[in-house]
Amino acid sequence: MSPSIKRYLLANLLVGVQLATLLAVLSNLYLGYKSVRPHLDAQMVVMAYTINTFLAEDINNEVILNKLHQKTAEYVYAIQDVRYDDISYLDDLHTSLDNIQFRVYAADGHLIAASPSAPTLPALGKTGFYNIKHLKKNWRVFNLHNHSKERIVIMQPHDIRLFIEKNANIRAIVVILLTIPPLGIFIWIVIGRSLKSIIQTCYEIRQRAHNNLEPIPTNAIPIEIMPLIQELNNLFTRLQDNFLREKRFAGDAAHELKTPLAALKTHAQVAEKIDNIKGMRAELRKVIEGVNRASHTVDQLLILSRTMPDAYMHEHVLLSLSDVITSCVAELVPDAISKNITLSYDNETNDDRIFGHYSALSILVRNIVDNAIRYSFTDSKVAIRLYNIDNHVMLEVMDQGPGIPADSRDRVFERFYRVVGNEQNGTGLGLNIVDQIARLHQAKVSLLDNEQNGHGLVVRVLFAKTSTTDLVS
Repeated sequence: MSPSIKRYLLANLLVGVQLATLLAVLSNLYLGYKSVRPHLDAQMVVMAYTINTFLAEDINNEVILNKLHQKTAEYVYAIQDVRYDDISYLDDLHTSLDNIQFRVYAADGHLIAASPSAPTLPALGKTGFYNIKHLKKNWRVFNLHNHSKERIVIMQPHDIRLFIEKNANIRAIVVILLTIPPLGIFIWIVIGRSLKSIIQTCYEIRQRAHNNLEPIPTNAIPIEIMPLIQELNNLFTRLQDNFLREKRFAGDAAHELKTPLAALKTHAQVAEKIDNIKGMRAELRKVIEGVNRASHTVDQLLILSRTMPDAYMHEHVLLSLSDVITSCVAELVPDAISKNITLSYDNETNDDRIFGHYSALSILVRNIVDNAIRYSFTDSKVAIRLYNIDNHVMLEVMDQGPGIPADSRDRVFERFYRVVGNEQNGTGLGLNIVDQIARLHQAKVSLLDNEQNGHGLVVRVLFAKTSTTDLVS
């Protein structure tokens, strides 16, 4: 069963409420006992002093004593006929009255008056409260000595006092417990309304078309799930970029391969119709050249597809740019030898370390040097330099080819753009790839004239050198 946030919150909140209720109940029992006890004791004191007030001076008169005993015996039964405004508490009233007992003693110690159920307790000394156990029953006793040396004893059983305290607390506890179900329903409704935005967002995503990758609106999203929606929007953006890249790659491949494939078909058809071997071989050579051009185009398109902005952005490491250049130059030496081009490399830096992606930088260097060799004249020179400028590392590649006109230097970074009159085979993607990789590394590419030889092109790529702070980080 899948976890439910709603059930989880409800269960935990109700557990928290029950724990709080338990603490409230325990506190109520303790505080109730502490508050009811002095109240009951105060009633005993009031009763004792009330009886003391009405004691007559001729209390020893035999007639008066008989009447007092008679009236005392009658009060318990008379109270049952008294009107009481809350019938539900009438039993509690009778229980309390039945168990508040008193005895009044004259100065000589003989009994003056007593309630019907008052036990005969041992004589007590000073005025005050006592806890006495009599006939296996605990009593709370208040003993009062008046000025006439008469003694008034007010008694109440401990179990009745506990009953009164318990009865008051139980009613409070019942009220607290009865609030839990409606509280649970209220919490369930509140949580459901709080999660309504998540349900609405899910519904919106469910109703989307498969190709709709527009960001989810965040104007009514709670801040608690805002990071999730933002990450979803970031994912949609990356997916949309990937789809566009794949769509562009398919379109570029169809555009760039259509002409070479048509030419290959033409050469193959011509070769099929030629009877002599020499002419057939000439056409087959053209087929091979066409295949090489198509293969190069596919390679460049694949490289271009892999060097979109999100391809290497999380994989930069500290590396030596000189190591990258040395590796690429070694691969391109055979191409330079085939055109009798002198290929030189000078590392003039004191620190060539940068943060970058090794494979991407290899593609950048290989494209620049390959273009320099490809477009340089035979028996010429291609010079590669690496040096520091302030806090930067400069890569410079100087060739001795026809160069690029100043008015075309901005456009050569566009996809598939080729300089008019260029007779070399190419796809028009090399410098576009260089520019994209440079942007991934916060580097800047510039094109200049080769003023040393009067012709040719100088390609410079300016990288930010790694600082001591970056190394510590």
